[in-house]
Amino acid sequence: MSKPTSAMKLSLALLILLFGCGQHPQPAARAKPATAPVMVADAGNTIPIKHFIYIIQENITYDHYFGTYPGGEGIPLGTKLPYRPGGEPKVAPFHLHETSIPHDLNHSWQAAHVAYDNGKMDGFLWAEWPKALNFYWKGKLPEVDPEDIVPAEESAEMAKQDLANANGGRRKIGQAAATDEKEAENAGNMPTVGQGGVGTPPPLPPPAWVHNTLSYYDWHEIPNYWEYARRFTLCDHFFSSLAGPSEPNHLYTVAAQSGGLVNNPGRGIAGEDGVYTFETMAELLQDSSHSWKYYDEKPDPHKHTLWNPLPGFKNISADPKLMSHLVSLSQFELDLKNNTLPEVCWIVPTFADSEHPPADSVRGMWHVTNLINAVMQSPAWNDCAIIVTWDDFGGFYDHVPPPQIDKYGYGPRVPALVISPWSRAGTVAHTNYDFTSPLKLIETRFGLHSLATRDRQSSDMLDCFDFAQKPLAPRIIRKDTTLDFADVKTTMP
Repeated sequence: MSKPTSAMKLSLALLILLFGCGQHPQPAARAKPATAPVMVADAGNTIPIKHFIYIIQENITYDHYFGTYPGGEGIPLGTKLPYRPGGEPKVAPFHLHETSIPHDLNHSWQAAHVAYDNGKMDGFLWAEWPKALNFYWKGKLPEVDPEDIVPAEESAEMAKQDLANANGGRRKIGQAAATDEKEAENAGNMPTVGQGGVGTPPPLPPPAWVHNTLSYYDWHEIPNYWEYARRFTLCDHFFSSLAGPSEPNHLYTVAAQSGGLVNNPGRGIAGEDGVYTFETMAELLQDSSHSWKYYDEKPDPHKHTLWNPLPGFKNISADPKLMSHLVSLSQFELDLKNNTLPEVCWIVPTFADSEHPPADSVRGMWHVTNLINAVMQSPAWNDCAIIVTWDDFGGFYDHVPPPQIDKYGYGPRVPALVISPWSRAGTVAHTNYDFTSPLKLIETRFGLHSLATRDRQSSDMLDCFDFAQKPLAPRIIRKDTTLDFADVKTTMP
């Protein structure tokens, strides 16, 4: 038998490192991962990031915020949409100068798929017109995994019926929006409407507010976001993980799956503790001794909400130690000042700061800006990566057909900004990402196994960074900061 060569020894060592070392046993009380763990080597020696800050805002598409940004894949010249399938394209995207809209837009699974229109991306007007949506929706809803989602016992039967009907809300779609989080829940649901296509479509024209689906902003309305885009990295192929509303997509941000949930949940699931049983990134970090926190701006960070699903997980809600990592957003600035920021953190807003219609986008922009300023003025800036994104399409138009990589997604594009000393300055990254890509980056950095198929196959976002470059300086933006966009040539749809 031939003697092993140096190359053979090196290959064996690498295999041991990849598949044998660093595997973290799961506590006996924890549910097993849905997929076989796939270990990766800890990349700490090559990735100098020590703090991952995942800021998740609400309900914006790429085209709504960056559709005219130079260098990105923006709204095509001459774009027009019809009022109904096969109709004459006549309604063009328009520059909206008000920074909020009076009505929320439907962003349920049904609305997303009607808008998608088999990849034509021309159905947004009738998807946002309640009567037309009721007529044109003819699809079938996926079923949730009964092992991943277990409704609270006291209302389990009603919850199962709600899930079967995709009816998590009790209000009619299209009802005027109220400026509270309850409206966010309702706009992410759609009552059962029968078979669809029965009778005749509603007569034209639709309500005027439906046209807001085709609105867009630029640096005039959201200057800080455009400044971050040109100073750091903008992603123009970052997709929502699921073609639907908030809670399913927020589940992807912590667990790389939704358990089959495609609309905001109803009775027996919504706001309940311990109804999700699949594994989360929080548990991976905890078991591998990596620090983490979930910063929630709402009054009770221990309450399961649309934008904070972690208390909804059985393993987390039952463990006081894990629950202690769910904290008020006021703790974020204290952690920065005390140099105790965890290695991984998520940040979610109140409704007023969320940018979720009808909340004001400028207010939300300044909320995010203040968070970024706080990081940039702390020691954490020197070794951090801030990823800012928006949790779903919110009913706004986007022209890029999302790749259908599985039966849940992707959903429409959302903006994403990568802000770090090692961001590729002024670069638009064109790689396909989704909400599991930041998780894949964290897994790559710390040598953690994948949570599900989605993050295992996801891009890790490393092409947004250049670790060999001279670190970028902070860019502090205050109310009195002058931002000059005279040299920015927007693209016009």
